[in-house]
Amino acid sequence: MEQIEVTWTPILNACQDDFIGIYFVETPIFTGILYMLFTYGVCDYVGYAFVQNQSSASWEMIHLRRPLEFRYYSRDQHCSGNYSFVAKSSVVRPLNYNEPTQIHLAYGDQIDQIFVSFVTNSNALTPRCQYGLHPSSLEWETNGTTVTYTASDMCEGRATVWGPQNFIDPGFMHTILLHSLHPTTTYFYRVGTDENGWSSVYSFTNRPANDDSEVNLIAYGDMGLAPFASGAKSTLDRIRARVMSTNITCLLHIGDISYAMGIAVLWDAFMSQIQSIAARVPYMVSIGNHEYDYITGSDKDPSGAPGPFRPKWGDYDTDSGGECAIPMTHRFHSPSNGNGLFWYSFNVGPIHFVIYSNEHDFHRESPQYIWLEQDLQSVNRSRTPWLIVNSHRPMYSSQIIDPPYLIILMLQLYLEPLFYKYHVDINFYAHLHSYERTCPMYQNRCVHDGITQVLIGMAGQEVDPYPYTGAEWSIYHDEEYGYTQLWANRTYLKFTYYHDANDAIADEFVLQK
Repeated sequence: MEQIEVTWTPILNACQDDFIGIYFVETPIFTGILYMLFTYGVCDYVGYAFVQNQSSASWEMIHLRRPLEFRYYSRDQHCSGNYSFVAKSSVVRPLNYNEPTQIHLAYGDQIDQIFVSFVTNSNALTPRCQYGLHPSSLEWETNGTTVTYTASDMCEGRATVWGPQNFIDPGFMHTILLHSLHPTTTYFYRVGTDENGWSSVYSFTNRPANDDSEVNLIAYGDMGLAPFASGAKSTLDRIRARVMSTNITCLLHIGDISYAMGIAVLWDAFMSQIQSIAARVPYMVSIGNHEYDYITGSDKDPSGAPGPFRPKWGDYDTDSGGECAIPMTHRFHSPSNGNGLFWYSFNVGPIHFVIYSNEHDFHRESPQYIWLEQDLQSVNRSRTPWLIVNSHRPMYSSQIIDPPYLIILMLQLYLEPLFYKYHVDINFYAHLHSYERTCPMYQNRCVHDGITQVLIGMAGQEVDPYPYTGAEWSIYHDEEYGYTQLWANRTYLKFTYYHDANDAIADEFVLQK
């Protein structure tokens, strides 16, 4: 992303909601009677800001692989009428249409593997990654593969309609699997091609193979895109500082990723927003309702589920805008030991992480339930003594919600006994935009061998103002923007929740083996 300064000459009697928008150059400009007939032209921006008696603004430009221009619109009839076109800028073009952007990492199947992903405007050349042990000596090179998707690949709604406020060309997503990496070793890398140019050089440290190693992770859910998600920028700023100053092993984003909901440009914006973090630490994700939920088009569902899963007791809706996880599964990667991004597991030092989906059937005998039990049963607790499960929707919350989330009861009915049976230590989830931590518990009671339930949905979306019941198992809760950090070795785990406002510790707990 690059900062651009836009200036304009203030007009007389400017209105409070006069605005400057960013438009594709091919978007028509209609005025007068044509505007009345074709009202979509004014609102077909990919971003905007109100003028508010200013004469300049600084814009953080997203690389959309196409020419853009700024347009000024003002309200008619003493600020109560339609918008009229006032002026436009010269065309703003990318310096390199095929610049590698949206660079991010993820874990592969084996300890010695890392996925490196990025986006360009072309698939004419084989994507490459050069890497090595020193930034000035990238001595190894690996080629990758390329995919893309289009509007007709998705399930329904606005995701299937072309237009600046709906589907736009997402470019080509390139992925390279680095392998034979040494554990706990720092590698430097860049992606691109000689013909179209290379990215900057980034670095990452591969996860440890030794279960005696220390690991340091960051976790949250429900982030979304700044500035639309009120707390996203402050969370990202705090996490970026942590990543730059601390040896962070990886990051977990537990559902509700970009909140694009069929507005494709928001995926470009979100992936650009996280690059400074995700290009340095593996960015592991789970599916949330705003990536997956839909009604029709199950033949296009990348999960292969016989769905969609929409029981009457759930609050399942059309929360993805019809995307049904197509953008998500093309952009992010995971180990292949389950069902893609929908359910999978991986080890990081002394921790075994399990990602599962509340957007899919989790009843007993369902494919996901069977996989879950097999995975939990197979965990070698002498190798990974800590067992942490993660999904998007909450299993416990003491917030008073109207109407109540009945899925909470169903998760307790079907999955809590399974997790207790296999001695899960922590269950992370989000969906509610707040933070809450319980005692180690089982079936609504604090027990010495119970599961610590932690709600971490406070990363960016507007916080939930619901009151609380005062349940005795709820140890700490609040409604502030923040993020969490988890440090562990094989006998000691420390969890810390930070507020964005001052980066101060709001809550913490320790578990020991």
